[in-house]
Amino acid sequence: MRRVRGLLAAVVVAAATLLPGAAAGARVAPLAISEGLSDSGRQAIADLRTCLESRDVLNVYYVIDSSLSLAVADGQGAGSGSDPDVLRASILANSLEQLGRLGDDDTVNWAAGFFSTEFSSAIPWRTWQEGGSAELDAAIRSRTPSGYTNWPAALRGAQGELAQQQSEQPGCQLLVWLTDGQLDIRAPNGPGPEDRDALNEMCGATLDPAGAAPTGYGIFNSFRQSGVVVVGALLATTDAASRAGQVMRPLIEGADPDTGVACGQQPMPEGHVHGAFVEATSPDALAHVFLQLAAQVGGGYPHPFDADGSFWIDPGVARFRIIVGGDWTLHPPAESGLGAASPGAAQPWVTPGTDAGVIEVSTTDAAAQGRWRLEAGDTRSLYLFSDLSIVFEPTNRIELGADGATAATLLAQVRGADGEDADLADFAPGTFSARLVGADGTRTPLPGARVDAATGAISIPVPSDVTAAEVVVEASIDPLTTSRHGLELAPVTTQQSVKTVLPTDYPRIATIPVRLGTLEGRDGVATGTITVSGPATGDAGQVCLRGDPDVTSDSASRDATWRWTVGGELDTDGCIAVPVGGEVEIPISAANEEAADSAVRASIPVGLRSATGPELTQDVPIAFTSTHPVNVAAIGLIALVLLVLSVLLPLLVLWLINWLTTRLDIDRSIQRASFAARITPGGVVFTDAPTSDTALSERFRYRGEARNVRTLDDPDLGRIRTIVPWFPLRAPKYGIAPTGDRVVVAARTGARVASAGERRPDGSMLFAQLPFDAFWAVVVSRAELRRTKRGDEVAATAVVYHRESSDPAQYRDRLADISRDAAVADTVERVRVVLAERDAAQAKPGTDAGRPPAGEPPAGSPASSAPPLASASQPRSGSTPPPLPGSRPAPGGSP
Repeated sequence: MRRVRGLLAAVVVAAATLLPGAAAGARVAPLAISEGLSDSGRQAIADLRTCLESRDVLNVYYVIDSSLSLAVADGQGAGSGSDPDVLRASILANSLEQLGRLGDDDTVNWAAGFFSTEFSSAIPWRTWQEGGSAELDAAIRSRTPSGYTNWPAALRGAQGELAQQQSEQPGCQLLVWLTDGQLDIRAPNGPGPEDRDALNEMCGATLDPAGAAPTGYGIFNSFRQSGVVVVGALLATTDAASRAGQVMRPLIEGADPDTGVACGQQPMPEGHVHGAFVEATSPDALAHVFLQLAAQVGGGYPHPFDADGSFWIDPGVARFRIIVGGDWTLHPPAESGLGAASPGAAQPWVTPGTDAGVIEVSTTDAAAQGRWRLEAGDTRSLYLFSDLSIVFEPTNRIELGADGATAATLLAQVRGADGEDADLADFAPGTFSARLVGADGTRTPLPGARVDAATGAISIPVPSDVTAAEVVVEASIDPLTTSRHGLELAPVTTQQSVKTVLPTDYPRIATIPVRLGTLEGRDGVATGTITVSGPATGDAGQVCLRGDPDVTSDSASRDATWRWTVGGELDTDGCIAVPVGGEVEIPISAANEEAADSAVRASIPVGLRSATGPELTQDVPIAFTSTHPVNVAAIGLIALVLLVLSVLLPLLVLWLINWLTTRLDIDRSIQRASFAARITPGGVVFTDAPTSDTALSERFRYRGEARNVRTLDDPDLGRIRTIVPWFPLRAPKYGIAPTGDRVVVAARTGARVASAGERRPDGSMLFAQLPFDAFWAVVVSRAELRRTKRGDEVAATAVVYHRESSDPAQYRDRLADISRDAAVADTVERVRVVLAERDAAQAKPGTDAGRPPAGEPPAGSPASSAPPLASASQPRSGSTPPPLPGSRPAPGGSP
């Protein structure tokens, strides 16, 4: 019993912040396993696991949606978005923690960026260390959601970040892309033309018939061809968001089997990796999705529970993991002699967590094998792990004889969870295989490959006709099932790159693959050198180029436009001498008139001669990156063309630009409120403003989006519109024209005096700019101006626009700024004088147009009683308005 307890180590990883609780004591219900992954998604996990088994570096990039819809749903108030509580922070941080713990000997490099209307790189590349995931959590929480959902900008930014990191520290590549809705670059009311065009361009095929035809295979095809496994997570909290987000599946995975829609190169080339699309209807479900992904990337394979919550553990299963929510009780096999474990009943062999968690139990000891049973209120998933690995001998190489034939038997070893040689008797036999992986991803079976089931020793004979300077060998145990109950486990696949070695009297290629610099755009050139080391023994040898390079992998269809240049002092036979112990460099460059983002792979046939032996030919691999940079000169070219055209056309173009770009713009975070007010000699007094911050905040309502419009109607201010002069060198303006008998007596776009608008005789206002972040205006009826005289209080309506912030006193401060504006009272006097003059002019004999209505007195004060016009927009000295309820008095005012 003591030995069992020592080996049955169990860890419960707390996830209470991720998964909800459930009723205590509930029994597990029969569950159908639905991991949410398509065939492509499962293959994507397998691609990543194969790479991680073969390489010790993982470069993972998080590109995270920070658009406004995460906090605020369209047309609704604060807190109505898809993740207002920012649960995505702990979810993604936990996923990074899981990736960082994949292996003790692995290096996990990570970085993160955010996107909304644009992309921004937030966290630069760094190596994951214990506790490092807290930085990702904090970065997400500190990001205020705003703007639209620009997928292309996000993906281009992430692509550039991964490419840069891969050039500095090559490894496996993973892109985690989280978004909560459909592509929306800048259209306020549904998809716009730029969205439709971008969708087709990303796909590399026509997804939206209303969009422009794509120019290539799309950015996701570039990811797949470059070895980047993309995991795209859609947080769709509404049916509409789910329907709109389904387009992500063909983008990420290359095809949607349900609809028949396909993107990128079809059929998908064998050398491309796969992508995984996952969808969650709530932050809780998203947490579960990422826990599932972590289990599978770590080597787990999903397995169903029986109806009563039981499941078998056979010899060969090294551990199991359960994602569970709420209360739970785990019953070990009856013959083990161990008591049941639960969060409230700790056992020596289990560390209890909180109400919800991930239960992981080691089962390498024979006593832990048998029938387990779980009682839980919210059972999610069960995963079984073999923890087997295939380890190639690092000294493996292929020898090429003087007759041109290769000879080698590559060795490898299957190791168990303890790192020792594995006995495969616990697994179904006959499932081991090995393959040669070509430069284009094609796989050629190696029928002579064998594994010793008793010792786990692997031998792989290599064919005698291998011509490549370097080959990739892949070994797999697939499928992997236990013998006793046929429990299915995750396949084990590993690759090794093996170099071909020539006799010592032959020259050899010093660096494989030959790496060129980056090919930037259609006018760039990727350059590098083929370095050849001389023979180690005998006399000088020769290296000969026997043909043009052949591109074996590229994300674009541009085979016919490749231009290769090979330099060096080659003789007429294309050869150059290589001295014993010396070195020769042959310059090589590549160019293509068609730009594309791609990890290009090619090979060039090279002949190698000794002083006495025959020429041996090898296919030498070449690798480089090509990019498709944005054409930053386009705007300058347009400007240059305009300069050389006639005078009239530039003026017309300038007017058209003014007309197109002069727009009113209200985004989703702008709020509006109106208040009854009195204008006194000391300022503006709000008569119906609530005294508490909470009640005051409820008066401010979201105005609703109005993006790139020319006119807006406000119920109190009337028509707000853009004004574009016919002469294009005059600046456009923005006008407010109140309806009926109302007059705008004061309006500002900020707290500064300079933000006041230009008053017009007809009671309207003009502004050079009209941002709505801090805009306010006060309107008064003409009847009220005629009724009152200088010094009287004037009834008015104050309209306040505001951009919401996190300050609890934000609304009270806004009203206080308006109250302290003493210039409002001066402006009222000026408006009254102008109105009186107009009334008098229109009341001359023979006219009655504009005469005050019957029973109303004419405007009171004579013109001489008003302050000068130049002072109408300036604050008066010596006057302090009364404070708002609950606010601090202005400096110098009475408490």
